[in-house]
Amino acid sequence: MSRNKSVNRLFLAVVVIYIGVSLAFSLLRAHVPFLAELPIYFSLLLSQSLIFVPCFVYCKWKHIKVRELIPYRKINFVTIILVVICTYLMYPLIVVLNAVSMLFSNSGTAVVTELMQGQNIILNTLFMALLPACVEEFMFRGVLFQTYKKSKMLPAILLSGFLFGCMHMNLNQFIYAFALGVYLAFLVEATGSIFSSMLAHFTLNFTSVVMTFLLPQIYDMLGTSQTEAIQQVQPGGYAATMENSQLAVFLMGIMIWLAIALGTTCAAVGMYIAISKINGRWGYVKKMFRGGTRERLITIALILGIVIVFAFMGFSLYLEWTAV
Repeated sequence: MSRNKSVNRLFLAVVVIYIGVSLAFSLLRAHVPFLAELPIYFSLLLSQSLIFVPCFVYCKWKHIKVRELIPYRKINFVTIILVVICTYLMYPLIVVLNAVSMLFSNSGTAVVTELMQGQNIILNTLFMALLPACVEEFMFRGVLFQTYKKSKMLPAILLSGFLFGCMHMNLNQFIYAFALGVYLAFLVEATGSIFSSMLAHFTLNFTSVVMTFLLPQIYDMLGTSQTEAIQQVQPGGYAATMENSQLAVFLMGIMIWLAIALGTTCAAVGMYIAISKINGRWGYVKKMFRGGTRERLITIALILGIVIVFAFMGFSLYLEWTAV
């Protein structure tokens, strides 16, 4: 069996396990008082374990040394600074994509905000910034991308990013996570190290943690509470819940952010080139789309996994819209 077929079966297994265990745990929490009283960090640890454990078992089962799928080359201090800057230059684009998705669904953003509300910032940083950055990079820029790229680089970058978006399990986060996954794969190739994508991933997650931590102070200045603000976010997407005048202002905001994103994304490309050159990989990056094999990346197992994810997202979106 080819490696592509194997990792596609791994993705299918992770999807089935993740959805199945998550739904079962949610049902149990509704009926078992002990589980309902567990801290939210237990759920976060469980969700990341449902990704990490199957990947680790896969490596052991296939007798693959983990370091073969983890480009662990050290990165220097200058690279660290440039990666953080480059990631923030990509941030406006992520804001735009998130805002566009929120026209149709805002459940993902609302859930994340509610999870972090009132929690300890250090624990939020550990469980919502650092842990996902390590675990998700291990699977998507490690196991999946490092396998796919042996066949064809560009399809590998796009497919690994697409699957990264899929694993967020909601339309709201899928769109920007897809773009983020593509950026992170490019970053790995620019540095030859998964540490760079982990750092970029952590930077974005940590920014969300800090912003959520600061929200209560911002809401106090505005004369409202964070709980009230979250309750005002109605399900179904802003296009379905906003008045025409509010929607027009929201769309205008998207256009302004889009103009900003065009400039910052171009700057990010320049920064990316600098990162590649500093790490002595610019020559490699310019040629990395050449060559490859004819081995197929898309298999039945992969299609089935994607169908299950979109069926789940579609059902969740239906429930969200019917709640309007």
